[in-house]
Amino acid sequence: MQTRTRDGLVLLLVGVLLGGGLAWLLGRRRESPPAAPRALDAVPAGALLVATVDLPALRASPAFASFLREEREIPGLGKVRDVCGFDPLAGLTEVAIAIPAAGEGGDFGLVAAGAVQDQALLACASKVIEARGGKPVVAGLGSFRAVRDSSAEGRGEIAVRPGGPILLGGDAYLRAMVDAAEGRAARVGASGAHDDIARAVGEGAARVTVVLTPEQRAELGRELAPSGAGRAPAASIVAGGAAVALGPEIAVHGAVLCDAEAPCAELGAQLRAARDARAGDLATRLIGLGAVLERVAIAADGKALHARVELSAEEASALVERLASLRGLRQPSLAPREPPAPAEPPALGGSAAPRGDAAPPRGHAAPRGDAGAPPPDAIIAPRRRPGPDDAGAP
Repeated sequence: MQTRTRDGLVLLLVGVLLGGGLAWLLGRRRESPPAAPRALDAVPAGALLVATVDLPALRASPAFASFLREEREIPGLGKVRDVCGFDPLAGLTEVAIAIPAAGEGGDFGLVAAGAVQDQALLACASKVIEARGGKPVVAGLGSFRAVRDSSAEGRGEIAVRPGGPILLGGDAYLRAMVDAAEGRAARVGASGAHDDIARAVGEGAARVTVVLTPEQRAELGRELAPSGAGRAPAASIVAGGAAVALGPEIAVHGAVLCDAEAPCAELGAQLRAARDARAGDLATRLIGLGAVLERVAIAADGKALHARVELSAEEASALVERLASLRGLRQPSLAPREPPAPAEPPALGGSAAPRGDAAPPRGHAAPRGDAGAPPPDAIIAPRRRPGPDDAGAP
């Protein structure tokens, strides 16, 4: 009897332990890990423009990967890794840019999410401010810590908290972003208009949505209305946006939402005419954009107007390269120059010997061992190829 009792107690204990362990495991499975912060979670409601970029998708795309792999530089200071010891953008996964509908001109906010090294980022920003002659000041801002240049008020601040996100913005708008990130203020996700245009253009590695205020719509209608004509179709625009989906084909989808069907259809006719005129323009064809514009399909669908086009990855990559070259985004690095030879000391005595640094005769340029720095246009502008009109030039 004692043996059976002892065995029963052992089995009961084992059962309790197994049951408790199973319950603990099931509870652990039900507990979802804390969600990583999204960039849009820090964008306040009331934004005029919101743009988002999926950085891993761009890094995986043949058309855009080369731009993200390039060494980033801080103007006047050198490469980011050399200045900071690391690249703050390397671990980021998402970036959002927002422009408020109300506020001072030039206000904007930038939010970056991903693997964030908060202390290293603050140290890097402080180092950059000091290198430019400023005075960095680090202060708490809710759960964030922000750094700014106290000697240049109004130039914006960088705020970050452990785990992210990173915020960049001006005084009042930065604080509005902090309130949105901490849940004390409404976020842009609460805006039905931004959600509507986002659904219209669909998902994409890059997406931008714009929602106009009634005042902006009225101003747009006045500016675009022909002289003496009635209400311009553009005055009916409520919101607009575009998305770029990456894959074997690069799909671009733009959309406009109107307050009525008739002006939306009229606006579509105007855009088709503008597309045809621009596609036949010589400058547009020279950069390879003419053939792309010819393939843009523009069609009205009730109170929505859609524009769609697809490009191959090779076509998109070539087009991006051309546009970047024209805008001077890729400047060739200049070869390091040797320092000029030291000048010979002046001869002592009655007759002066020729000097190595003697001034050239009047009217002649002084020779320079390094041939001088090239003019800015030679660095930024691409080399011009002879055109058909140059054949008869002397």
